[in-house]
Amino acid sequence: MPPQRRDRHRDPGLTVRPDATLKQQATQALSDRDREMKAFVVACLSALVADPDGFLEQLNEHWPAEKPRGRPRKATSPLTDADETDDAP
Repeated sequence: MPPQRRDRHRDPGLTVRPDATLKQQATQALSDRDREMKAFVVACLSALVADPDGFLEQLNEHWPAEKPRGRPRKATSPLTDADETDDAP
C-alpha cells in the first residue's frame, strides 16, 4: 500500500465559488480601500470567532440562499402532445 500523501501546508485551504460579478465587485471595493480578498476572508473568520451572534446578525440580509449539494439529477424527457393519445380527434 502506498504511503499516505502528506499535505505540505499546515493550515487547510478553503474553496468557495462566488458569482463572478459579486467577486469582481467585492475585489474592487476592497482594492479601493487598499485591502485584498484573502486578508478580508481571514478578517471575517476572526470577527466571527470574536462575536459569532453579532457578526452573523450583520450578515443576515446578505446571506446567500442554500444551494443543493451533490450532482444534479438527470433530467427526464417530458411527454410531448404528440405522445398523448387522450386528445386525439
